Amino acid sequence: MKPRERFLTALTGGTPDRVPIGDYMFSNNLCERVLNHRQVLYEADKQVELATKLGLDCMWMGINGFCGLEEEAHAEGTKYQDEWGVSYIKNGWPIMAQTDTPIKTRADWEKYKMPSATAPHRFNMLRAGVKANSGDLAIKAGVLGPFTMMYWYLMDIETLAFTIHDDPELVREMCDAFVKYTLETVRGVVDLGGVSVVEISDDWGGTKSLLMSPKNLRDFFIPPFRAMVQGMRQMGLPVVMHNDGKIWDVLDDLVDTGISGVHPVERAAGGDLAWVKERYKGRICPIGNVDNKYVMSTGTSADVENEVKECMRIAKPGGGYILSTDHSIHDGMPYENIMAYIEAGKKYGVYGQ
Repeated sequence: MKPRERFLTALTGGTPDRVPIGDYMFSNNLCERVLNHRQVLYEADKQVELATKLGLDCMWMGINGFCGLEEEAHAEGTKYQDEWGVSYIKNGWPIMAQTDTPIKTRADWEKYKMPSATAPHRFNMLRAGVKANSGDLAIKAGVLGPFTMMYWYLMDIETLAFTIHDDPELVREMCDAFVKYTLETVRGVVDLGGVSVVEISDDWGGTKSLLMSPKNLRDFFIPPFRAMVQGMRQMGLPVVMHNDGKIWDVLDDLVDTGISGVHPVERAAGGDLAWVKERYKGRICPIGNVDNKYVMSTGTSADVENEVKECMRIAKPGGGYILSTDHSIHDGMPYENIMAYIEAGKKYGVYGQ
């Protein structure tokens, strides 16, 4: 099987020739080691080249306007704003944490103008990645989800909490506007072609608990998330949700929205791969569960191999599993561990052995 077919077969619950391998490749050190190239921005063509050379099966790239992902290069320590009016200080690669948000009150929202969903630059990154995809990887178009946009980029979490109490309709108005923006943008992705999956990044939990009560998540954020997922499915694209942290109290709700896969089943947050695989068998594909905080970062190559073997033992049988770390490949990981992870995935992921 070619990578795209392998990935989509597993994502939809089938059994490919081997378990697909896919990850966020957020390591410039790895790119420099493998391709002798250091990225300034997140360069989709180089990311595709890197994934192909390493033998991965998919590659993520954000739609231009994905908050936190630089659109132009800034010097370290530079203060800047993106097209959403979100403020940052350049402090790493490829995604920055915000330092300020544009919406504090209803008056701010009434004056606010959202970016154009069909602006000419909106698909530059995807276009470059699709063009470079000679190895037939599954290309994942990355968008943000309504909860992350509300508590991290349009508002901060304190402002959002007060607004849910004081002006709940404002929260609903803003979520509806963002869903409309996202679906317009994904329609442009479909028209572009070459994209296999949409991945919605929407972090609902920390390692110890949800970031908001299940009731408020169900009242304010499940409905717009479902609208987003269903709209994308109607356009013919399966949807993966990236949602790390301790999300188990609302996973039933998320699965019911129609997602095809959930990433990353985070170990540090109590992610039980066997429970997810069994509880949602035939409904979603679990993606991940290789510990990136400790085993990938501070363990030995043998530790990494053993963890991959464990994931395969639990989730490989019957298909419907994609190997991944439980967040991303990053610069804190030794090269030897990254290669051990990929090699073990190919060694132990073959079906029929």
